[in-house]
Amino acid sequence: MLRPLLRLASARPALPLSLLKPALSLTRPFTAPSPLRLKEDGNRTPEELDAKKHEQLNKQKKGENHWDEGLASSSESQIAADKEEVGDHGKHMEELQKQTAGQSEREHPEGKA
Repeated sequence: MLRPLLRLASARPALPLSLLKPALSLTRPFTAPSPLRLKEDGNRTPEELDAKKHEQLNKQKKGENHWDEGLASSSESQIAADKEEVGDHGKHMEELQKQTAGQSEREHPEGKA
């Protein structure tokens, strides 16, 4: 007579099933966004950099110096672009699109339709 009673007791958990399940729906996993990093590229030879440096120093002595994007790293170019003041946003976007299209055509002439 005890045997059926023990079998019945072991088949039923002591706590409700909702308390036995892990509370996955109530917690969110902790994630942090990956940091945005600016690329420091250097596809220029030391001779090119030295020639540009002397060219800029000569222009600086004459008072004609200006910022050369060709010498800048990607991160310096991005920061300069972020700081650029734009008067007419629509016109500026059109100019940038034309520059991008022209650069793409120069780099990939076979892709021109």
